[in-house]
Amino acid sequence: MRTVIGCVLLFVVPPIALIAVKQFHSLRNESQQPSESRANMPSEVLFFNASWCGPCRQMKPIVAQMRRQGYRMRDVDIDKNRTLAQKYGIRAVPTFVFVEQGCEVRRFSGGTSPENLKTLCSNRGYR
Repeated sequence: MRTVIGCVLLFVVPPIALIAVKQFHSLRNESQQPSESRANMPSEVLFFNASWCGPCRQMKPIVAQMRRQGYRMRDVDIDKNRTLAQKYGIRAVPTFVFVEQGCEVRRFSGGTSPENLKTLCSNRGYR
């Protein structure tokens, strides 16, 4: 019986240990990569919205006008890009998420005036 248990351990433990080490190295590499490339990522505003949302439809022309004026704003439809909406934990629309070097620095939900949105975007490097 001891021989059987010894043989099982001899053949099972090394592959499991090898898999664990490989996963550790891949996770470590993934965590190091974004930090190196984050310095090159521009600041931007993510405008989370939905086609069925009335306030979102009111904000779309304002966001489009600001993009034409040179503001870095990305339009994200939560129904078409669920992964990004889940990543940022979007629970209400419209939501504006201010991102610098890949990290969220500020957010607010709901509609706002064009002047207020420009003021918020002017305080950081979103232009």
